[in-house]
Amino acid sequence: MFHVEHSGGTAMVRPAGAGGPSPDLLREVLAEAGIEVFADVAERLAVHANEMLRWNRSIRLTAIADPVAVATKHVADSLLLLRFAPFPGRLLDFGSGAGYPGIPLALYLPGTRVTLLEASVKKCAFLSRVRGMLELSNVEVVQGRLDQRGNPALKTYDHIVTRATASPAEVIPLLSPYLSDGGRFLFMMGPGAREAVPESFPGAMVRRERFRLPRGMGEREILEVEYPGL
Repeated sequence: MFHVEHSGGTAMVRPAGAGGPSPDLLREVLAEAGIEVFADVAERLAVHANEMLRWNRSIRLTAIADPVAVATKHVADSLLLLRFAPFPGRLLDFGSGAGYPGIPLALYLPGTRVTLLEASVKKCAFLSRVRGMLELSNVEVVQGRLDQRGNPALKTYDHIVTRATASPAEVIPLLSPYLSDGGRFLFMMGPGAREAVPESFPGAMVRRERFRLPRGMGEREILEVEYPGL
């Protein structure tokens, strides 16, 4: 079972209800996924989820509104990436959207610098709002696209994760200039995706794992691609 250290130095933030998952529900669902979480972290995860649903009334952040589905398909799904720990250094969440998986990972990995990259100005406003509410000093929000090489906020990253729908064959050429030597990509895909690593990247070290989501809500496949020669 995974666990997160208690963040005793961070002010407690109480979630304002928006019909989303409660801290107790989040702890139950995460426990079913084999992920342990302390009460204060569960509350912060609930703040994020409820604020997402609040903003969802005016900007489209998610099609998922049921509390159990949010806890499972957003929060627990994001934290399945902990199976690929450790995450030293910098992490880029490409196409962060509503902040999944980047914000839950930032809560679990306070020593990791997390960048949330999102093209939408409105979604970036939401991400910045949540970062402030949760006092996430290890998170930065960058508005833009990965092809914007002149953006000074973009660095090189040790881990690049994405839940975006584009295939690895499309994304790897776009992401590779931002990957540190010895870094890796983590693609979160549905169970039907059987993407091959592009032949143009020979020598890639590939790991593929499939997971069952809690509450019988389907499966998730995670593809790790590490290519030291990039």
